[in-house]
Amino acid sequence: MRITPGTPLRVALDFGSAGSVPVGRLALANGIAVRGFDATFRASGLSINPYIAIPADDRAIAAAAPRAFGGLHGVFADSLPDAWGEIIMRRRAERAGIAYQSLTPLDRLAAVGRTGIGALVYEPEIPSPGSSSDTIDLDALAADARAVLEGHASHLLDQLARLGGSPGGARPKIVVGLDAANRLRAGESDLAAPFEHWLVKFRGPGDAEDIGRLEAAYAEMARAAGVDISPTRLIETSSGSAYFATRRFDRDGTTRRHVLSFAGMLDMQWHVPSIDYADALSLVRRVTARDDDVERMVRRMFFNVVAHNRDDHAKQHAFVMNADGVWRLAPAYDLTFAAGPGGEHYLAVGGYGRDIPKCTLLAVAEEQIGARRAKDALARVVAAVADFAVYAKQFEVSDATRSDVQAATKATLREME
Repeated sequence: MRITPGTPLRVALDFGSAGSVPVGRLALANGIAVRGFDATFRASGLSINPYIAIPADDRAIAAAAPRAFGGLHGVFADSLPDAWGEIIMRRRAERAGIAYQSLTPLDRLAAVGRTGIGALVYEPEIPSPGSSSDTIDLDALAADARAVLEGHASHLLDQLARLGGSPGGARPKIVVGLDAANRLRAGESDLAAPFEHWLVKFRGPGDAEDIGRLEAAYAEMARAAGVDISPTRLIETSSGSAYFATRRFDRDGTTRRHVLSFAGMLDMQWHVPSIDYADALSLVRRVTARDDDVERMVRRMFFNVVAHNRDDHAKQHAFVMNADGVWRLAPAYDLTFAAGPGGEHYLAVGGYGRDIPKCTLLAVAEEQIGARRAKDALARVVAAVADFAVYAKQFEVSDATRSDVQAATKATLREME
């Protein structure tokens, strides 16, 4: 799991069938990453981070906030797994007799190689172990993921590493091919029709037993609220287990899209509240210059506040860029009932992290999309969240979980009347 010390990584944007563009090289100098852009990339008009200007020459650029990303630039740190994926990478290293802490950021990016979220790829690549023809048993993988989280031995570590070693987030998950009949197939990049690229989540530490059903209910409620979200599905097995699945927005058939989180774009630590929703809305307008994307972000803000999704940090929001260099706001993801740090939102609204007044919420939105559109959008969100019991019943969410959600959202719904 190591590349030869001193070896730089070659970085490219691989858009799949839409083509590939070399980006440049990434190296370490005194533990801090420096990047240099390829002349072809500089002439392409593309950018891996529109917030950062690309120099006209081949000068090396050091990471702006190396302490925030282990020495890396934020855009490359986005490629690295966190939480669950990092646990898998650690286990792989330990099994190979390598101290995880001895791995450099470039070693870890090489272990991601071509399998990361988005379109950035890294060479040389350290491939994941395992055969791509393995049968996928969700119940077995979920049980083994649980064992990994609890510090026990894993019988399916190779398969977990291959299927789920790159996505971010705390909950265990795998990336697979899925068809309309819920048949599963391994394959990170090469999937033949009718299979599409999907992500399937397992239960994590502290999650409710019916977390998959709850997230499916939240996804349907978000659609009713006018929030842009990728297609989702609840996969039920013969054992009675239910797993939440969502189609990947960074893949479209044989094409790939570049993905950059707000945290990666701004070179900021996502787990430290540093921006608020007003900043996020301004960022969306600056990057996309589209009123519809700004309104999509407004609806997401409304939904997170009213539906009590306070785990809304800067890595939970992202942009996508296609092969033509067009940047758009990515669909909302990880929408579920969440308490947040100290019971507050990561992204504050007008200085409020909780108990946010309706007038403050509307004021932040109105500055970007006007009063009428803001009021209409909020009314639609409130109506959808007020109907949570309908979505909970549709996906067989337990009475206990339903009661917890309704108890938490009751005061907010009253404030928004």
